[in-house]
Amino acid sequence: MLRIGKAFRDVKISTDEDKRLRAQKVLVELLGQSQGLPAKVGQFLSMKEDGDGLQVALDSSINPMPFDDVVEILSKNYSGDLRTIFRKVNEDPRPASLGQVHSATLKSGESVAVKIQYPDIREKVESELKIIGWLPGMGPVKKWGMDLGGYVRELRDHLDEELDYLQEAKRQIDYREKVGDCPNIIVPKVYSEFSSENILVQSFEKGDPLDKVLCLSKEKRQEIGRIWIRHVLSMLFRYGIMHSDPNPLNFSFRTKSRVPAIVIYDFGSLFEVSEDERMLLLRIILAIREREDIDPARCLKGLGFDLEKLKDIQTCLPGLLAVLFEPFTEDAPFDISQWEINKRWDDIVGDLKWWFRSAAPPRIIFLMRTFHGLATHLQKLNVSISWSNLLYEAAGDLFPKARSWPLPECTVVEGVPNFKGISQYLKIDVKKGNGNRVTLTMPARVAENLEEVMDPPILESIKKQNIDLDEIQLRTRRSGFIAQTVFEFEDPERKVKVWLE
Repeated sequence: MLRIGKAFRDVKISTDEDKRLRAQKVLVELLGQSQGLPAKVGQFLSMKEDGDGLQVALDSSINPMPFDDVVEILSKNYSGDLRTIFRKVNEDPRPASLGQVHSATLKSGESVAVKIQYPDIREKVESELKIIGWLPGMGPVKKWGMDLGGYVRELRDHLDEELDYLQEAKRQIDYREKVGDCPNIIVPKVYSEFSSENILVQSFEKGDPLDKVLCLSKEKRQEIGRIWIRHVLSMLFRYGIMHSDPNPLNFSFRTKSRVPAIVIYDFGSLFEVSEDERMLLLRIILAIREREDIDPARCLKGLGFDLEKLKDIQTCLPGLLAVLFEPFTEDAPFDISQWEINKRWDDIVGDLKWWFRSAAPPRIIFLMRTFHGLATHLQKLNVSISWSNLLYEAAGDLFPKARSWPLPECTVVEGVPNFKGISQYLKIDVKKGNGNRVTLTMPARVAENLEEVMDPPILESIKKQNIDLDEIQLRTRRSGFIAQTVFEFEDPERKVKVWLE
């Protein structure tokens, strides 16, 4: 743990890009060697920048269980002889954080994947959780009063479920039933009769890894992206179940047929979302889209946020939530690479963004992990997709119910902006001295880059009049893009007005 801590520090203090990448590689190798919780952290880190290189480093660092140990565990589970169940078990494993997978053939001739838990991994994980619980509150954890104990409890409950393969088998069977006959999503069949608390037997479902999909045509990649988003939204809003382990190795792809399919593996980490939470999430999305006259704090209270912590940023909540839910509220195809949540939140509230994160209930981390993983994978696919259209396909019939879903009461602060104040358009009106007039209407977000949409003569006039565009853009961002006059001026040749509406 000390070596891992030092490696994290090396990554943080590295100023040279090559040194930082080398430090990241050392870090994920250490995390992989440690298995358990550290390996799970390594999986998360390897999804980020330079993901392919880090993923290879992580995979090669996880030490697989010797095959003799695998044979011993399987034989012990199956009355002393694994040959009563399997015709063959292949020696080459796919190791992961809590166990490893071997392909095999049943006595009946069916191809299966056998997931085997590492011996004593439960005790190892419990020890790691205790170490986390003993750590002193430092950095953002201490400064912003984050509930470290709550996060540890959520992790412990989640991992208790993930380490029980009988529970995982039940969840996988349920998930497969909900997917039904959808040809685009494939969930392996579970062989319950051969599974136990530390062994899970399921059908062997082959597919190509994500890195092989990246070289396909744009049309194929877009279709894969649409299938992926539609499935996640359907499972969330219709069934309240989310696959919350976005490790890229948990997905493979079949692309040779006309319509591609996604194979989903590993159902140890599922996140259940209550109907109240689902309807409130939809309510927020619709309220932003429709500029509804409601206080965002009421919606967040219903999701379990601590409103006391949100007091200092209450005026910024509409803008923060508009950025957070932007993929769902934009009508046009959305480019994930342009989302830049952290940068834009920094522009709106700076370090106070930690109040928002601290105010969130610990369990929401699994929901955020799911969407972070989805966004990361979509960015690798390098496609723009209309999330709002797919949301309507997946849950459009639930919109009326969400619109009328009751919100909890809370103290209303007069004058605090709400969703109604969020602007939808940036408008530019130019009246020239000769009587000609030009009016432009663009998405509100264009206000972040005003120089890119201004004609050179107007930019020259702005400079002559000492109008500070950088300061104006910063002020606009910090306001959360509420409706306002951005700036206006008049010179001998023209009269210009720019506003958010």
